[in-house]
Amino acid sequence: MIKFFRKIRYDLMGKNKTGKYLKYAVGEIVLVVIGILIALSINNWNENRKEDKISQEYLTGINNDMIKDLEQIDEILKEQIISISLISNIDNVFVEVFHEPEKHESFFNAVDTSKVKYLFSRGKSYRPRRGTYNSLISDGKSGFIKNRNAFQLIQEIYDEENLRVASSYEAIKEIESKMILMYPYQKKYWTYSDLKKSKDDKIFLDLSNFTEQKYFYAGNLFRLKEKMLSVLKIFETEIINK
Repeated sequence: MIKFFRKIRYDLMGKNKTGKYLKYAVGEIVLVVIGILIALSINNWNENRKEDKISQEYLTGINNDMIKDLEQIDEILKEQIISISLISNIDNVFVEVFHEPEKHESFFNAVDTSKVKYLFSRGKSYRPRRGTYNSLISDGKSGFIKNRNAFQLIQEIYDEENLRVASSYEAIKEIESKMILMYPYQKKYWTYSDLKKSKDDKIFLDLSNFTEQKYFYAGNLFRLKEKMLSVLKIFETEIINK
């Protein structure tokens, strides 16, 4: 098309038809500009496709990491809930009328005494998978995540919530170390029946304090789980339905 306009221009120059020559010259310039704009548009489209592909890869990786992390959280919570529920029951008996155990004979006899080990144990720590998220940040690709609300939630999970969970677990770990030193025999051999017969109020206070920290740890895990489920719901649109 441009060659066609150029040929006409040359013919018009030869015939001294300046007015028409200028019109065709302008037409040729317009075609060149349109061609450049089309090329830029195609280039931008290709770049957007590349960014979308990279974004999908990161989102898919984070999605898979979170699914596995949720399985880990559920496993930890299951263990923590056993411990928390046990000490809560013991504490209620102790606070109300612990020194009248005959009134609570059925409670002590009904409990699975093999689970008393949970009272003195901090349980498992939460170890999130950070590989994909760390790569996203270190590679400077976070801007490729178009859904900024989703990215903000992802940031909160990895940079705030995970650290909060880790901090609460360290507090449990510190108390457990003291509990092991104070009650090595009880941790290894005691059952609910032994607790029932105990006259040492301090052990219940220490167990209650220990469990309070575990309750805080479990609460942080629950909050983390809720945020992760919110992100996974967004991923259903960003990844699965895209």
